[in-house]
Amino acid sequence: MTSLRTRTALLVGVTVLLGLLVAGVTGVLTLRSYLFQRTDDQLVAARDTVTAALERREQDTVREQLLRDLLSSGVRNGEVHLLEDDRVVASLAADGSALTPPDAAQIAALGAGPGPLDHDTRAIRVDTPGLSITLDDGTSRPVDAVLLARDISDDRLTIRRTALATLLIGTAVAAVSLLAVWWAVGRGLRPLRLMAERADQVAAGDHTVRLAPLGTQTETAGLAKAVDGALDARATAEQRVRDFVADAAHELRTPLTSVHGWADLYLQGGLDADGVDHAMERIEAESTRMRHLVDQMSLLARLDADLPLDLAPLDLRTVVDDVIADLDVLAPDRPVTWGRPEAPVTVSGDRARLHQVVTNLVGNVLRHTPDDAALEVVLNAEDGEAVLVVHDDGPGVPADLALRVFERFVRQTSAPGGETGAAGDPRTGSGLGLAIVAGLVEAHGGRVGLESVPGEGTTVRVTLPLA
Repeated sequence: MTSLRTRTALLVGVTVLLGLLVAGVTGVLTLRSYLFQRTDDQLVAARDTVTAALERREQDTVREQLLRDLLSSGVRNGEVHLLEDDRVVASLAADGSALTPPDAAQIAALGAGPGPLDHDTRAIRVDTPGLSITLDDGTSRPVDAVLLARDISDDRLTIRRTALATLLIGTAVAAVSLLAVWWAVGRGLRPLRLMAERADQVAAGDHTVRLAPLGTQTETAGLAKAVDGALDARATAEQRVRDFVADAAHELRTPLTSVHGWADLYLQGGLDADGVDHAMERIEAESTRMRHLVDQMSLLARLDADLPLDLAPLDLRTVVDDVIADLDVLAPDRPVTWGRPEAPVTVSGDRARLHQVVTNLVGNVLRHTPDDAALEVVLNAEDGEAVLVVHDDGPGVPADLALRVFERFVRQTSAPGGETGAAGDPRTGSGLGLAIVAGLVEAHGGRVGLESVPGEGTTVRVTLPLA
């Protein structure tokens, strides 16, 4: 396959050559038209001069020398052919040189105006009925017409030389243009060749290589930066997958170890009847924990794949009502304030998913604050948006953790009472609750943010567009 460089150079070279060819042909034809028109103008002027001179004479006889003088004064390289019954009876040159008379066919083909007599001669006819010409040898000839002619061989030579020069110059310019374009395209494609080499390195496994050359602002550099952005996004995604798998394996290892430990203890006969019952309870609890963790990871995976939502207009107050009602059973001693607005707050949302958002936010408060910490939920409609605020007056979130709470497997490893829990402590959660909240809110076209002051409490603010 022909390279882009070759195709571009050939295209430009051919285009330049054709352009010069058209310009050259146009120029040569224009020059030819100008020279022939100039000759015709001279012939017409000579005809008018001869006619006027003949009309001023009182006799019908004209000497040969007079015709020569009139011709030499009006037409360069002029000729006169005297006709009788359309036959040439004498031919005169302004410079006295010998001439070859035209034949009858050439005379017959000549029209009323200036035209070609032969390849190198243009002529015009002057009818002179009753005129006689006295030649220099003393003889007299009746002449009923005179052909005034001009030799145009010099003009034709000029045209041929001009055409040849145009062709040679055009060919040279096209060749130089082709070489210049070949060099320029090669120089312009050099960054692409470098990008291809670096891309091969990336394909070979060196993910640290990037394509964009430093210090350039060309279209090629823009393309390279776009590809680098895609490579960076891919690297980030791959790193997130690796981190996700590692965190998931770590989260599942603890309950799996517990289940395996209890099962091994049973197989070794180290459990009595009461111990077996306790072991089954622990195995069931750890299995439930693993199932919940797998469900959360599955939901996050579907959010990454653009989870389809069952959207419909709904009053967000009713969603919060259900969660607050559940709190009467889950945490009857928890001080809860529900700032329910009087007017409906209608959004376009998936009821089950928005219920999960509110449940996760409230559950996060129950999990990470003391039992006597107050919980406040406020819902309002502001500037075309529904704003849900969940506030607690618990111990707050450390500043370094507050910036990352919506990332996956990021969690606060402290129990409600303030003591530090182990990574596997069920009170610390899986670290996926707020990540699910962020994913579901973004899927609804909303935003979520967290503000926390250690010792004063935490506020989570969810904003959704109104329907």
